[in-house]
Amino acid sequence: MDFLIALVILLGLSFIGTVTTFTVIGQKHRRRVIDHLSEIGVLTETKLKSHDYEMTVKGSHYKIKLVYTPGAHEVSFNSKRHWQVFTPSNKKMLETNGFYELEGKKVIVIYPNPGKIVKYINENEIVFVKPNMDVFGMHVINCDQIDSYFSQT
Repeated sequence: MDFLIALVILLGLSFIGTVTTFTVIGQKHRRRVIDHLSEIGVLTETKLKSHDYEMTVKGSHYKIKLVYTPGAHEVSFNSKRHWQVFTPSNKKMLETNGFYELEGKKVIVIYPNPGKIVKYINENEIVFVKPNMDVFGMHVINCDQIDSYFSQT
């Protein structure tokens, strides 16, 4: 009986340690993305559900949504409302929170590194997303494409 109690406690502590580690790693990645965006333009936190930041670069105004996708091998945009993340173990719908309804230039920054980013054209056809490609009224980039995206716009 003492062995089972010790095992449950050990598993619980292991779970808490793992969750804490992933949270800390996720916060570090997010901080790097925010710092990088701040070097490129004037970044203002919004505290809105729809998007995280607004940014001004060379007189152009952008709404920025950060999407954390640890372990993703693919992120797909099926429509303006349906976004999915595929990992080796599952698939998950991403919360859009009305981002697609916002007016103006919208950029989704996916981090740390999602593998493939694809857009569904129809049920049978997909395309690989490039930084300046329109994805249902938005642009989607991974964190490694921040410099190239904002230097071209």
